[in-house]
Amino acid sequence: MEKEEVGEIMNKINLAYCNECEDLVEYDVHDEIINEEFKGIKISYKFSVGRCKYCNCEVATDIDYNSRKSKAKIEAYKRKMGLITLKEISEILEKYDIGKEILADIAGFGKVTIKRYYDGVIPSREYSDILLKILCEEDYFMGFVEENKEKLREVAYRKIVSRYEKLAEISSSKVEQIANYIITHLGEVTPLALEKLLAFSNGVNYALNGEQLIWEESQAWAHGPVYPQIYNKYKRYGYKPIDDGIYSTHGCMLSKLTEKEINAIDMVINTFGLYSPKTLEKISHSQKPWIEKRYGYKEDEAGREVIDENSIRLFYEENNLNSEENIMRYIMNCIKKTQCV
Repeated sequence: MEKEEVGEIMNKINLAYCNECEDLVEYDVHDEIINEEFKGIKISYKFSVGRCKYCNCEVATDIDYNSRKSKAKIEAYKRKMGLITLKEISEILEKYDIGKEILADIAGFGKVTIKRYYDGVIPSREYSDILLKILCEEDYFMGFVEENKEKLREVAYRKIVSRYEKLAEISSSKVEQIANYIITHLGEVTPLALEKLLAFSNGVNYALNGEQLIWEESQAWAHGPVYPQIYNKYKRYGYKPIDDGIYSTHGCMLSKLTEKEINAIDMVINTFGLYSPKTLEKISHSQKPWIEKRYGYKEDEAGREVIDENSIRLFYEENNLNSEENIMRYIMNCIKKTQCV
């Protein structure tokens, strides 16, 4: 029987081989902090360790167990030494929408260099510094692109330029950065949900940090508060989730946001972000800042009245929407009220 087949059988029956017991045993898995020395450096990392239920010795819970542990150890070493991690390299690939070979060509490395890093090879300090700078500086990246343009196919070059232009668009607008952050961190978000989450983020930032988050005008449309700039950008998706977000936490992507503001947005994602677009719409319809700008309008009648920022600030501060616990309590109250109507 092949090794892979043995591994599959062991996984199905939840057994692993214990060297101490010299037998197949049942096991438990717990996250543990492992402290050890690697290449003469003391490192610490978290790993889901399998342990025999009978003697508590470590056991390999599946065929890839030792490989995963080795990679976790190497990544911990790289973090300790300030070398680029696989997570950061993956972020480069996603940020610029390129493959491993193209990244190697652009950076002037050998074609298989990036692939070798995923196989466990540790980057040199020189190559690591180049990749970290590529991750953090879009213009630096484009300089390499132009320098090594002859190594790229024309279609690949045009695709990279288009991506760079999209990054530049995000870098120039705070509301674009917030929208992109919500799209990439929430997973699935429709244009309707995005508009509500932007408005809630602006309000929560008042309650949490005492400041306005989004400086573009929010308008009281029939389906709730809307930022026209963002609506026009994503309206082509209709009722479908937006799928063109660019995940990255480096460089221009969050350049206009402070850590405190990101905390406010995360608070919204972790609370309001759990609910459907229609539920978010109903919640927005229960809020005074939107209601007071809809006086005289029919339910589905279009409107472009600008929502008053001072009204938003007072509403969120008076309702103490400055913690996840308070926000969840507020959401549940809103849902109960709409069910009673």
